[in-house]
Amino acid sequence: MPAKKDIPNILINAALKLAAEKSWHDVSMIDIAQTAGVTLADCHEHCTGKGDLLRRFIHQIDQEVLADLDDADFNEPGHDRLMAVIMARFDALADYRPALQSIIAARGDLGPSDSLRAIKTHFGSMRWMLEAAGFKTSGLHGSLRVVGLTAIYARTFQQWLGDDSTDFSPTMAYLDRELSKAAGYDRKVEKGLGKAFKLCGKISEKRRRFSAKASENSANTEPADIRQ
Repeated sequence: MPAKKDIPNILINAALKLAAEKSWHDVSMIDIAQTAGVTLADCHEHCTGKGDLLRRFIHQIDQEVLADLDDADFNEPGHDRLMAVIMARFDALADYRPALQSIIAARGDLGPSDSLRAIKTHFGSMRWMLEAAGFKTSGLHGSLRVVGLTAIYARTFQQWLGDDSTDFSPTMAYLDRELSKAAGYDRKVEKGLGKAFKLCGKISEKRRRFSAKASENSANTEPADIRQ
């Protein structure tokens, strides 16, 4: 019996091995437990199901990409940094392509609740990839960046899954085009939000002055006996 601390990783590896061999839809938790060499009770203790194992796998990939970051990369332009981070992610996923093709074909075999958790997980991953490339992800602008990169990554991921080249140059070219287009939208959003914040600031200041003036006028018009 493997050490309990190792069981989650063993389950993930077993699940991906089975996904590479047959349809992900046909992979059961019993199959995963038997392949991992653990009991079904151990599976229950360490994960909530197949969707949970996929989320843990995505977290592992996040960790691997972030651990390989080089401080020197932050001296490069943002576009180049983000390109490098996303391609590093694909490099980390390369050994699992057959399994991922099976999982994507079955759309993850996720129910409604697991689908919502998967979306949240992907948003979290893309937020970290943006931060790793030096982009701010806080506030409304940052949230829009996360949503935008999530959509770009999903399309590029599909391109990568079908890319039979030895160096994934078609995937790199596709990602380069998508990020270049997104950069133009990002600048427009930044400019538009800047104008909107300034306008909101002016409106708030006018409202504050109006309220202060109204309070002053109300105090000056009170009956003399009340003021005394």
